[in-house]
Amino acid sequence: MTPETLLHHARQGDRPAFGQLVRLHQDGVFGFLWRMGLRRAVIDELAQETFLRAWAHLPRYEPARAAFSTWLLAIARNLALNELDRAGHRLEQPAGDREADDPPDPAGTPPEVLQHKRRRQQLHAALARLPADQRSVLALAYLRELPLAEVARIEGISE
Repeated sequence: MTPETLLHHARQGDRPAFGQLVRLHQDGVFGFLWRMGLRRAVIDELAQETFLRAWAHLPRYEPARAAFSTWLLAIARNLALNELDRAGHRLEQPAGDREADDPPDPAGTPPEVLQHKRRRQQLHAALARLPADQRSVLALAYLRELPLAEVARIEGISE
């Protein structure tokens, strides 16, 4: 089934269709939350909550306003910002592990591969120093490579 057909069935209460939508979009949601600088356990919780809220509010989803992936990332963004706003929350520098939607390590000599990993770690360290709302915009626009119009819809801001 196409994603549109899955969405149609899911909106009619078809749980297996929604499960397939989750599998289609989970890498994007996990990758976004990871780039927000959250701990792995928190990412797992927020990703699960994102999909639970999406299922619960699926009748309110308006396809004419935004793509399903945009709507999911908006839910994940709001949950991540709420988590980051909580008192005493400590951001963690992501480990060197590659997330599902990160580009693969390039083939090359060991020094080239090491340099690539260091650059990725530097990027995540730089993102972690930004305020959460700015980190979110950069993660969506440059790392997820979403069009600015879609980023603006997720963030609730103008282009």
